[in-house]
Amino acid sequence: MKLLLAILLFILALVTPSFTQIWTSCGDSADILQIANVTMNPPEPIKGEEFTVIASGTLSETITGGNFTILVKYDSMTLMDRTFNTCTSETVVPCPIAAGEYEKEISEKIPSGAPSGKYTGLITAVSQNNTQITCVKFNFVL
Repeated sequence: MKLLLAILLFILALVTPSFTQIWTSCGDSADILQIANVTMNPPEPIKGEEFTVIASGTLSETITGGNFTILVKYDSMTLMDRTFNTCTSETVVPCPIAAGEYEKEISEKIPSGAPSGKYTGLITAVSQNNTQITCVKFNFVL
């Protein structure tokens, strides 16, 4: 559950430019994953409610392995600082992930007990060839 929430935060961080107050890219145009569109319903996460994110984009190469690291902080307290193997049963995206157009929808209820306040984080992902898939910094208030 904690991993799924962290992945939701990752996708939340990949929102369209109209939400630039939430995220900034620390990657570049050479990243394997280029996000084309993100739809969120509701537009921002609300404690105790279902939150759905649909993300689509293009992968320039097939992902068969690699790692992603998630750092999530609440105020100055670290909630998560973990590295995951991209292709394990812990992840919500099974491998291989074919190159080309890609879309993923994830829904999760935001816990009612989640503390209100400022959340910040960094998500980085590298492929099986140690090539950057994406890098995102995020910052939002719940």
